[in-house]
Formats: sequence, structure tokens, C-alpha cells
Amino acid sequence: MYTFIHYDRTRRNKMVKTNLTVISNFIFLGFTHYPKVEIIIIVLCLLMYLVTLLGNIVLISVTILDSRLHTPMYFFLGNLSFLDIWYTSSALAPMLANFVSGKNTISFSGCATQMYISLAMGSTECVLLSMMAYDRYVAICNPLRYPIVMNKRVCVQIAAGSWVAGCLTSLVETVSVLHQSLCGKNIIDHFTCEILAVLKLVCVDTSKVQLIMLVISVLLLPMPMLLICISYAFILSSILRITSMDGRSKAFSTCAAHLTVVVLFYGTALSMYLKPSAVDSQEINKFMALVYAGLTPMLNPIIYSLRNKEVKVAVRKLLISECILYCIFLLKTDDMDKINQTFVSEFLLLGLSGYPKTEIIYFALILVMYLVILIGNGVLIMASIFDSRLHTPMYFFLGNLSFLDICYTSSSVPSTLVSLISKKRNISFSGCTVQMFFGFAMGSTECLLLGMMAFDRYVAICNPLRYPIIMSKVMYVLMASVSWLSGGINSTVQTSLAMQLPFCGNNIINHFTCEILAVLKLACADISLNVITMVISNMTFLVLPLLVIFFSYMFILYTILRMNSATGRHKAFSTCSAHLTVVIIFYGTIFFMYAKPKSQERRKEDKLQTADKFISLFYGVVTPMLNPIIYSLRNKDVKAAVKYLLNKKPIQ
Repeated sequence: MYTFIHYDRTRRNKMVKTNLTVISNFIFLGFTHYPKVEIIIIVLCLLMYLVTLLGNIVLISVTILDSRLHTPMYFFLGNLSFLDIWYTSSALAPMLANFVSGKNTISFSGCATQMYISLAMGSTECVLLSMMAYDRYVAICNPLRYPIVMNKRVCVQIAAGSWVAGCLTSLVETVSVLHQSLCGKNIIDHFTCEILAVLKLVCVDTSKVQLIMLVISVLLLPMPMLLICISYAFILSSILRITSMDGRSKAFSTCAAHLTVVVLFYGTALSMYLKPSAVDSQEINKFMALVYAGLTPMLNPIIYSLRNKEVKVAVRKLLISECILYCIFLLKTDDMDKINQTFVSEFLLLGLSGYPKTEIIYFALILVMYLVILIGNGVLIMASIFDSRLHTPMYFFLGNLSFLDICYTSSSVPSTLVSLISKKRNISFSGCTVQMFFGFAMGSTECLLLGMMAFDRYVAICNPLRYPIIMSKVMYVLMASVSWLSGGINSTVQTSLAMQLPFCGNNIINHFTCEILAVLKLACADISLNVITMVISNMTFLVLPLLVIFFSYMFILYTILRMNSATGRHKAFSTCSAHLTVVIIFYGTIFFMYAKPKSQERRKEDKLQTADKFISLFYGVVTPMLNPIIYSLRNKDVKAAVKYLLNKKPIQ
């Protein structure tokens, strides 16, 4: 018996070695059997992907920004939208990238990652849809107890449980399939690493794997479906007892939307995964996979989210309806200017006066950080100028970013240091305007530059042979110029609109600099136009560059996972991790500050106002200090250039 077990384990180890040594890449057949309609399928997939991203991002943004949508229903919808973005991106984005690059291959680890993400998202959606049905059941059948039953803690626990269940089951399925021996077979008759398509390559008995998949399928498909059926049975019973026709219509519309999504998703998923047999028509499976990977996530925000009146009102409030106040604002502009010139000639910056005992500590910390910013970024600029080896697009952008960081911090830090040491906290109206302009211009430009740098890394890693052609000197100089010009124009618009508002003698700014949100809180008139322009500005300078960064790194990650060289992977990952660290730090803090430009929202919350000051200090000082360290001074090329400059002997 021991000999048999030892032999069996030895045989399994050989299978795993076969997978790792022989199968290093997989080849996708995709829709190559239909060459005449392949381009049509790709175009349709691209359109579905773009609509999915746009619809779900809008839904997530609205549910976060509008307090009226802070309910369990929209909390689950936000989770579902976030899930759908990742679900679709795991399947359609690599397929589109393969079509563009002409390479239908993926590495073994890349295939494992793709399979895991798609299974995890699909499994989580199964559970989440049933939880949403339960939420509707409580809302309709027990409306008085709804706030108690579906409180915030319960909602978070339900969502977290759905994610954990999906991720764990996906891990079990992925490991069980890819642990099998493939005996050199690496041609997947699919457009993605779909688990059933990969299972067909296994050349040993798959009964255990199929048993595992059957158990998980029962847990994630029939059981949640049963919960949905029971929930809607009670809902239907309650609706039929409603005497009001309006009440019935409203309840039916909510249920119909959710049920449509359930039928689409569960119908295709049940037919695909309930019976994982290898005799099914693979061509039909591909098109069914397109339905639940592309069509369903695209329809989700449309059929039961964007059709909802509350969501429509929220979107209209943020982007459209407030524009009516523009004409009223224009009529009052002249009077506002007169009031400003008459009553407000200077502003008083409170700064960190609420902490008098620690002001000297803040002064020392800010001074040290400012000196590090000047030295670090100054050295980087000099190295990128004087060392010809750094005359590349990457270091050109880094040089621009360093110069921008110096200007960014210099627009606010020196005045902050003077106010801390001299206790002189006043600033003139024109000085406040200049400070606001430079701070906003540098911040907007940095957002665009970070997006440009992500695109530069995408071309360098994903298209290395075409890199010198695409990122020519004319191109990267133009990209940098557009970033600077756009940031300047955006800042001019925002600063002009803010400083034209009447302040009615209120000149105490609860901040250490003329930060635009702190100044808007002093206005004694309607700031709807400022809110609208800032929302548009946020979408242009925050969301769009972030989408460029996201897509760039999706393609970069996909390319890295297909690399066979461990050294090449490590080098690519190190470059990406440095830039991503800066992006997360900068965008994370600035999103928190500017994604909700409402000057009245924290009027009576002093603690949150103090937190805003420190957050502003963080992205205004700490981030520029870290930039030359985390992805510039850590770079071997920059280190070599700095050593060369320090050791260079002057000409006698």
C-alpha cells in the first residue's frame, strides 16, 4: 500500500513538472474559425467594454457622491458595478489586446491569474445577486423593520461574505484544474482561459475535478437561485396584497429590473457550469461566454440602475440641471466684484493656529521636507539635463514632474513657514489669487503628467520595438506641453470663478494656504457654477488620466505575465511599482479632497476641517518629497548619473 502511494505521489510530481516545464504558454484560437466576422465580433466587444466601463463608473461615482443614494440597495449596486468592471476586464481586455498585437498567447501564470479573477468575480456575482434579492424582500415585505434588519453593519458583512466566498471557491477551482497534467497540450479553443476550455486539455482522469466543480456549482448556482425564488415568492405575495396601483407598479418595476439581470446571468452561467462536460459545442460556449462576460455587465447599469429615477436625478444634479443657474450668476457678477473690492482687500489664514504648542514642530518638519524637495528634485533635474544617457522620454517626464513639484510646493510652503515663525497670517487679495492659481495649475498638470508617464511605460513594455517611433522627441515634448497648457487653462477658469464670488466681509480662511475649497466656504452667494465646473474639471483631470493609467497598467500587467524571463519580469515590475506608488499616494489624497467640491458639507465639523488641512499638507509636501525617492533616486540610471556629476572634475 505504501509503495502504491509513493508511486502515485511520484507520478503527480512528474505531472506538475510537465506543466511547468513543457507548458509555459497557451495559445488562444478565439474566433479564428470565423475570419470574415472576427473583426465584427472584436468591434462589438470593444463597444460593450467601453459601455460597461462608462455605465458602471458613472453608477459608482453617483452612489458615492449623492448622499440620497447611501442606502443598502445602492451599496450593493455599487459593489456589483465594481465587480462587473473587473469581471469584464479580465476577459475582454486581454482579448482586445491580443487582437491589436496579433499575438494570441498567454503565459501559464497569466492564464492562472485570468482564470482566478474571472471565476472569483462570477462566483461573487452569483452570491451578490441573491443578497440583493433578499434586500428587496426585506424592503417590500418588512418595510418598517428594513432600517434595523439591513443596517450598515449587516450590509458590509453581506458584501464582504460574498467577496470572500467568491474568492475562496475560485481559488479551489483554479488550483484543482491547473494542477492537472496537460501532457504538452497548450491550444485553448476559446478567447480566454475559461475553466472548461482548459479542462479539455487535461490528459488524465478529471472525475475529481468535475466533482469539485459540481459541488461548487450547486453551492453558487442552484442555492442562490433558490434564495432568489423564495424571496420573490414572498415579494409577489406582498405586492398582490397592495391596494395602490402606484405602489404595485413601483414594486414590480424594481423587481422586473433585478429579475432580468438574474435571468440573463444565471441562465448562461447554469448552462455553462452546472454540467462541465467536454462534449458540449465549444463554439456555442464561446458566444455564451461573451454574453455573460460582456453583455450582462453592460446591461446591469442600464436595466435596473440608470433607468432608476433616483439615479437619473443624481446624475442630472451633478452634471446638467445646475447649469440653469449660470445666467443668474452672470447677472450678479458685476455686483460681486464691487463687493469684493470694497470689503475684502486681504485674507487671514488660520493655518495650524489651533495647535500653538506644536507649531514649532510643524515648522521644523515642513522646513526639512521643503529642503528635501528642493534638493531631491533639483538633483534629478540637473542629472536629466547634463547626463546624455537620461535623454529619454521617461526622464524627460520625470524632469518635468520634478520642476512641477518644486513650483507646486513653493507656491504655498514658504508663506506657511513665514506665518508659523512670525505669526503674520494675512495675505492680500491678489496674493491669494496668485497662490490659488499656481497650486491648482500645478496639481492639474501633475494629474495629466502621471497619465502621460503611464502611457510612456505602456509603449516601452508592450511595444518596445515601436517605442522610439511612437515616443519621438516631437511627441513627448507635445505631450508635456499639452499637460502644462491644460493645467494652466483649468486653473485660470477655476481661480477666476472662485475669486469673483462675493465674500461680504468674511475673510478668515480656515487653512494654511488659499486652497480653493477653503475659499469657497467664505462665499455668501450661490456657488452652483463653481460646483459644476469643478465636477467637469474632476472628470477631465482626475478620472480620465486615472482611466489612462488603469488601462495602461492592465496591458502592462498582461504583457509582463507573458514574459518568460524572470529578470525581465522583475525589472518591469520594479518600474511599474514605483510609478504606481506615486499614483496611489497622489490620486488617493487629491480624490478625497476634490471629488466632492461642496463648500457647505463640513461647516460644523471642525475635526474634519483639520483633517483636510493635514491631507492638503500631505499631497502638497510629502508627495513631492517622495517623488524623486521612490521612482527616480532609486533608479540605477539616475544613481549613476548623480555619481557622474559629483565625480566630474571641473575644466581647469
